[in-house]
Parts: sequence; structure tokens; C-alpha cells
Amino acid sequence: MTLTRSVPRILLSAAALVATILAAGPAAADNAVVAPDGTLYEVFQARYDEIIPTPEGSANARMPVLGLRITPSEGEPRLELVDGTVDDDDEGSISIEFEDTTGTLFIAYTKTAGLMADMHIAVRRDGLWLGQDILSNRGLYLSINPKVAVTRQQYVDFDSEGNPVTKNRSIFSLVWWEESGPSQARYAPIFVEDGALRIDSVEAWNLNELAGTPGVTDGGGLPVSAFSYPSVQADPATNGGVLVTFANLVTRTQQVLRITFFDDLTKLVPPGARRVTDEAWARSHVPIGRSAGEGRIPAVMNTLSAVGAVASQRGVTTFYWVEGNTLRFVRSSDAATAAPRSLALRSNFSEEKALRLVRALAEKN
Repeated sequence: MTLTRSVPRILLSAAALVATILAAGPAAADNAVVAPDGTLYEVFQARYDEIIPTPEGSANARMPVLGLRITPSEGEPRLELVDGTVDDDDEGSISIEFEDTTGTLFIAYTKTAGLMADMHIAVRRDGLWLGQDILSNRGLYLSINPKVAVTRQQYVDFDSEGNPVTKNRSIFSLVWWEESGPSQARYAPIFVEDGALRIDSVEAWNLNELAGTPGVTDGGGLPVSAFSYPSVQADPATNGGVLVTFANLVTRTQQVLRITFFDDLTKLVPPGARRVTDEAWARSHVPIGRSAGEGRIPAVMNTLSAVGAVASQRGVTTFYWVEGNTLRFVRSSDAATAAPRSLALRSNFSEEKALRLVRALAEKN
């Protein structure tokens, strides 16, 4: 089956994208994470009565929700509802991360109603939940395939007496694909600073614009799966930054972007100032994008399976997905006609082992 993108843009391509969502489960390990103390967190699609005991015949019993299974090391698992999912909308496309320093669990997911889907985040910290939806571009839209990475940044601020002081903050970086008027990958950073989770003013950025290439996006002739899976990972070459790989449909290239944030807030205010103004604080949250490389959008990657991606420091992206008993992968540096490589999975060569090998290969090349 060939999933090609056609015009008019959103209504026809949305149907193909919804088919992709329904056919593909979450990419391996995207919905599970282990904390340093050995606690396993797993997020999964469920019915309300599978999480909360409900009287027989209750109207809420079969409501679609997201559940969180928390399993302490050598302990018994317990279940919770993911905040913001108790409604009649369908939730899916899950990606989660855990921030060790503050013990914060970050969950990104989509909420679908008809042919439209919103991007949502839910954050669990100290047993309490916070939630936020991410504003989409105007008009009809479909948000899919979120990916999350968490990093720590060292930065300079003023202390209470107006002296420079070095601090550390956590940054959750969220990317996803949004099919709308200009179809493109998007990015949103969420900060934890001075112990405070700043979730009330999350701003989303179009990645092609952050890369300095605004304009009309065009995915004509490409399979949906070739361009709708952006990915994000920690960038060890920077101070708390990330590497983002995404299909730039303005330039028609697979682009790797190095994203960082200003790390000396005292230089954002006039000389002699002894506090960081609100305006300067906001500027420190604006992502700085620099190109780390680009390559081909893999037109040969035509699949209904969920796709993962890893970017190397040289700016080469390796895509991988599983079809049946085969793990396939392709690179943005491949020739246009090069076929995907294939690794046959078997009882003593599991999907997890194959993924580790492909990711290791991707990171060093």
C-alpha cells in the first residue's frame, strides 16, 4: 500500500495519516521509562474501568483513557489515570521521559476527535499531576508522532543579593508532526527552573522556520511515513541542547538541527543590573537553532509501522522500523534508489537487541 500525500492538503492527507496512526503501535520503548531507583513507569491505552473500579453498566466504563502503571523495584505495580485523558476523545501516539533530579515524569500524547488531533502533555511530580495542551497552527490540523528528550543545562543567573550565581535547569524538548496549512515538524521546550515546573506558558515553534527556511511546504510524491516522524535526542556536544531531525518540506531535505538556549542570563540585561527582567527571562527560553547537517528524505521508507530515528553528530539520520519479523533501516545519506537494509529477527536475536545495534551504528556514523 502506498501512502502518498495529495492536494487539497489537510483533509485528504489527514485520512492517510489517521490510517497510519491506527495501523501502527508506539515505537519500541517510547511508552516506558525506568527511574534511577528502579521504578518502571509505563503508559498505555486503556478503558476507564480497567484503571478505576466502576459499577457495572456505568456510562464511563468504556471511556478511552491513558493509564499509568507504576512498578517499584521488587514491588507491586499500581495503576493511575493519566491526567487530562478522562473524556470521550481517543488518546494515542505516546512518548514519555523521566527527569532524575526533580523526579518528574513527562508524558506527551495526542488527543483525536474526528480528523483533528491536538498535542497534549501531562506531567507527574510528587504524586501530583499538571496538564497542558499545545496550541496548533490555525485552521484544520492533525498532530501525531511526538518524541520527548530531557536534558540538564548549566546557566548563570543572579542570586537574591544581585550577585551572579551558577544554577542548573532541566529542559524537556518535545517534537511532533503537525499536518495543517503548512505541514511541518514542530518543537516545544518545557523548563524546570529553581524547582518550579514552568508549564503555563509553553510556546511551540515550527522547525523549518527555526532552521531559517520559512515558506510553503510540499510533500508531494513522498509516502506519509517518509516525512511525518521527527525525532529528538540529547546533544552531548552542547550545554543541555538537543539534536532534532525532521523532514523540512520547504527545502525537501531531511534536516538535523542543533537546538540550544542562552546560558548566561546576566548578559541579557543592561550593565549594572542586579536582577533578570521578565523580558530577559523570556528571551532565555527562545530556542537557538543551528544546522548540523542535511540529507535525503527517504522516499523508499513506505510503511505503516511506527518509525524511529537517530541523528549522528555529522548530521546523518538513520531511520528504523519493524515489519513482521524484520527490522529495517535506511539513512539520509543513502542514494535515492538504495533499498532499506534488513535484519531478520529470531528467538535469539530480539527486536530490542537489533534496535540497540542499529542505534549504536547510527550514533557513530
